[in-house]
Amino acid sequence: MIPARLGSQRVKNKNIKLLNGKPLITYVLNSVYKSKKLFDNIYINSENEKLRNYAYDFKFNFYLRNKKYSTNKSTNDEFGYDFMKNIHSDYLVQILPTSPFLSPKEIHDFVKYLIKKKPDTLISVTNHQIASVYKNKGINFNKNKKNPPSQTMEPIQVYATSLMGWKCSKFISNYEKFGSAYHGPSGKTEYYELKGLSTIDIDTTDDFKLVEKIMKNNVN
Repeated sequence: MIPARLGSQRVKNKNIKLLNGKPLITYVLNSVYKSKKLFDNIYINSENEKLRNYAYDFKFNFYLRNKKYSTNKSTNDEFGYDFMKNIHSDYLVQILPTSPFLSPKEIHDFVKYLIKKKPDTLISVTNHQIASVYKNKGINFNKNKKNPPSQTMEPIQVYATSLMGWKCSKFISNYEKFGSAYHGPSGKTEYYELKGLSTIDIDTTDDFKLVEKIMKNNVN
């Protein structure tokens, strides 16, 4: 499932905004298309009919999301639950259209890990091996001790979010029990590391400018 809401607050029509001459969503659609043998079905999930043509161009399916799950206050829990209740599957892999550098190989490796390990929730993360604080408290260092070399620090795992995977039955039961399921409140949750440019997630106009510069300079 590729969720592609058009009502972005920070960047108007973000998912179809041109990036280096192409609509943003098409970068991920190309990578998913090259990985299509991994999946039984592929859907674009959107409240806007404009996205239907993008789905059909790649011979994917289109799921018209109820607009009540497409507001600025709507959560991934809500539209994920809605989708899984209507499109039945054993596992759902969610791929964000805002990660244009995500490669077919990275999608392949993530899905193969999900199939092999069978966690109830699989979350893509990026590791930051640097001193980090939360609410003015050190997470992976002690203020009262000498600053250690960064390579010896315990990595901090930050959500990459470009790839998420769930066992659908567990997601549904978690949502109905806790009102949330995205983070895997119960069951087996694992974390899958992504590296490099695939961890870039476009949210703002500055992100667009940065990614365009990377693309135009052929940085890989």
